[in-house]
Amino acid sequence: MLKIISSNGAQNFRYEPFLIFAASGNFCYAPNMDGDLHRLQKEARAFGIRLDKDHLDRFRQYERELRLWNAKTNLISESTQDEILSRHFLDSLTAMPFIQPYNARVIDIGCGAGFPGIPLALASPSLQLTLLEASRKKVSFLKHILRLLDRTDITVLHDRVEAIINHPNLRAQFDVVISRAAFKLPDLMAMSTYFLAPGGLLIAMKGANVAEELKLAEKQKTEFKINEINQHDINNLFLGAPRKIILGRRA
Repeated sequence: MLKIISSNGAQNFRYEPFLIFAASGNFCYAPNMDGDLHRLQKEARAFGIRLDKDHLDRFRQYERELRLWNAKTNLISESTQDEILSRHFLDSLTAMPFIQPYNARVIDIGCGAGFPGIPLALASPSLQLTLLEASRKKVSFLKHILRLLDRTDITVLHDRVEAIINHPNLRAQFDVVISRAAFKLPDLMAMSTYFLAPGGLLIAMKGANVAEELKLAEKQKTEFKINEINQHDINNLFLGAPRKIILGRRA
């Protein structure tokens, strides 16, 4: 069960796995797969996200390819590969209520296999998404899945952040910088100074134990041109541990 504690109140979610593998190791559908995809549709609605059949088909395809690739290369941890709907898709969508405007220019830094950026873009196709990832094998997967999903409008950058910020072409080009547990908060704030346009939003998706990071971030926010930092608790019972979404507003 999922509860988001914020100024907007609480929302609840339930989850059950919907995919299995045959003994040969090949992907196959579980009998209740369609039912659980419709459950994803229902859960997303609590965030104000409406998923139609086309959205659900794309999430199904994304999940299938992620499993197939993960059998050969390490894209996600083995501990989460049987909970992709909750641990990756639905978890990624928890950031959607904070993203404005509907066609925001968003950069996902250190996106790995595409989280949270791709689920957000599948749910809200008007987002102008850029994915930044340093791992070659993960970039190969990103390009592959975006072709299959017919989302070639999404930009994939294969580079390290340190190299990107030495060039001026992406400076202040984004409304939102988002990252999911890829960097310490002060480091992510420093990166956002380069990417965010004035008034832009930093979204850091973190675990619950971020008190020390928040202390450092508060001390350094003026240095990084962040004029406010807010946190929202996500109590996610089916994940087994609470999470936080940290928001920082660019001056």
